[in-house]
Amino acid sequence: MYVCRGCLRNLAGAAASAIAPRTLGPLRATTVAVSGLRSYSRDADSIRAALETAPSEPRSKSETKPPNNDKDGANDEELGYDHVDSKGGALAKQRYEKKLEKGIQKHLSMMPDPFHIAQYISTALSKGKFDEALMMTRMASRSKKVEVSWNHLIDYLLKKHRLHAAIKLYNEMKKRAQVPNAKTYTIIFRGCAISPHPKLAVSEATRIYNFMLKYGSLKPNTIHMNAVLDVCSRAGDLESLFTILATANTSMRSPDAHTYTIVLNALRHDAERTRQKNQGLIDEEIRREIQINIQRARALWIDVITNWRHARLVLDEHLVVAMGRMLTMGESHDNEGVLDLLDQAMKIPRLDKPDVKLPPMPPAKSSEDATTDINPTSPSAPSSPPPRTPPTLSNAPLYAKPSQKTLSLALTALTNLRKTSHASKYWDYLTRLRNILPDADNYYCYLRALAVGHNSEKVAALISSFPRDFLGPDTFRRGFSTCINDNLNPNTFTHACRIFDVMISTQRYPDPMAMRLFLRSARLNTKHFYNPFSASGARKDELAALKLHGRQLTAAVDRMWEPFRILASSLSYPTDATRSPEELLARQRNDMQEVMATARGMLAAIDRALTTEGMLDNNSEVKLWKARRVVLQRAVERWIAKLYPQGRGAGGSDKEDTRENVLGEEEVGVKSPPPQQNRAVAQHAW
Repeated sequence: MYVCRGCLRNLAGAAASAIAPRTLGPLRATTVAVSGLRSYSRDADSIRAALETAPSEPRSKSETKPPNNDKDGANDEELGYDHVDSKGGALAKQRYEKKLEKGIQKHLSMMPDPFHIAQYISTALSKGKFDEALMMTRMASRSKKVEVSWNHLIDYLLKKHRLHAAIKLYNEMKKRAQVPNAKTYTIIFRGCAISPHPKLAVSEATRIYNFMLKYGSLKPNTIHMNAVLDVCSRAGDLESLFTILATANTSMRSPDAHTYTIVLNALRHDAERTRQKNQGLIDEEIRREIQINIQRARALWIDVITNWRHARLVLDEHLVVAMGRMLTMGESHDNEGVLDLLDQAMKIPRLDKPDVKLPPMPPAKSSEDATTDINPTSPSAPSSPPPRTPPTLSNAPLYAKPSQKTLSLALTALTNLRKTSHASKYWDYLTRLRNILPDADNYYCYLRALAVGHNSEKVAALISSFPRDFLGPDTFRRGFSTCINDNLNPNTFTHACRIFDVMISTQRYPDPMAMRLFLRSARLNTKHFYNPFSASGARKDELAALKLHGRQLTAAVDRMWEPFRILASSLSYPTDATRSPEELLARQRNDMQEVMATARGMLAAIDRALTTEGMLDNNSEVKLWKARRVVLQRAVERWIAKLYPQGRGAGGSDKEDTRENVLGEEEVGVKSPPPQQNRAVAQHAW
């Protein structure tokens, strides 16, 4: 509010030359009691609008910039201050700059060294003070070389996925006579690799890289080439990738192991995308596309081996595993090449060949030998340490060192080749002789290989040796599935019981699906019971087989009884608090259906044992299983009443569903025992 006539007259006269008279609104007379004088005031909003639209005032870039409608970020992103009030316009920006400049000048007066300036910039960016860091870098660039500070700013913008702003800052750096160093280009290329716009990142990275090759005073090196290759690999642009790879030479841009690893992984990801998208192709065409990438990888591996044998490249596990994973996507001869690859690059022998034995374990050093080696008073101890010999080509570690990735690769190749009987040899060789500590992926790959080979005995032993943190529902499901498929083994049910005991002892609540698979293994693994009979004793042998089959079924249900009771009781005591019974039922619906399906499977097994003549011949056992069947039947009916209070609807009623899936008492000819006569049996049953 202007209350002085002289100030108001001067303001109107100053604005008259720059502002058209029609832009100024008429004066508005107001009576303000200030020293008893009449004062005039102008609407503050109209004055501010007139000053901002004056021709003499420079308009902000945000007002003249067209709207950015490009989804891929093709338009240039404005590089300005983040904490400026957009409603204030140019005046607010000027005030904000002046306020920052005063504080920055004080800081710069106490930091004459560019190293301390870079440290301050890094600390400010870690706190989110980008405006202060940007202005300090601009002001320090007038008299000092602060390339490191510019690198921090560019890296900050790239981590925020502001690619265009970072490129604009890079151009501003050059205009302010700050020469970009090798670290600057590395930051830009690596920032392009994590950009959410891969096509735009590839175009920017290749443009800067080609500029460095042709016109730049700083030529790109191997690190820059690898960073640009990583950008092309993440974008899936194989054409640009091989174009950049063609710029490699034998001096500054000599390809190393990381270079070939990036290219091989790009070929593998391209093959996986071809397999997943399927693009209307038939299987033969998909295999043909994958074989093209495999042939490219084989041609690249020839260059790798050539450089390795001429001591121009050091093999590492990442490179060998990248090539091996590419081969596992091919046919059987490609998977055979994985084992040859491990033999060639890591000196892992082909243990799947005939007459190949596992190398002997190294002898353990005794305690006496250990004390002799470290005892300085021993007569055999040397008086001085032996001289160190420099590493030469004969004793240098030429081969790659295997680890968990190599173990998973070997097991995957053996699984694809269905040479699962040799998986144990590779497992023992790599874990015992090469001292590889298996991780979760190694255990699962080994379990998958044994499951494909239907080796229930080794699967049970492996699950028993699993670390507890690696055990889960999928582990037990795969183990029981292996027991189901191993039908010809008479000891399969014993192995399934061993797996079941591990599940009960390690899991808080058993998995319902795993319990059903265990029960299925007891029902299906019966081929060793029904062997061909002789003509003389056919009836006697058949009754014995039925009795053994019934004993196996009842043993499985009896083993499941107590764990199933604990699992069913968990539905009555939920761990999470709920606001209503409806919400509790909605949360427990899936779990209740799984438990109910397990109960129906147990009912079916009991009905099979009760209705088949010859399976149960003991009256006490028949009485016990009839009582247990009643308990299960009533539990299923209670769960059905909770899940479907209005009935099944158009599909039928709950009683029909129960009778359809579980043999009812009337259908199987079993009557429920009177509750008062068999109360003790029922209490023992549940």
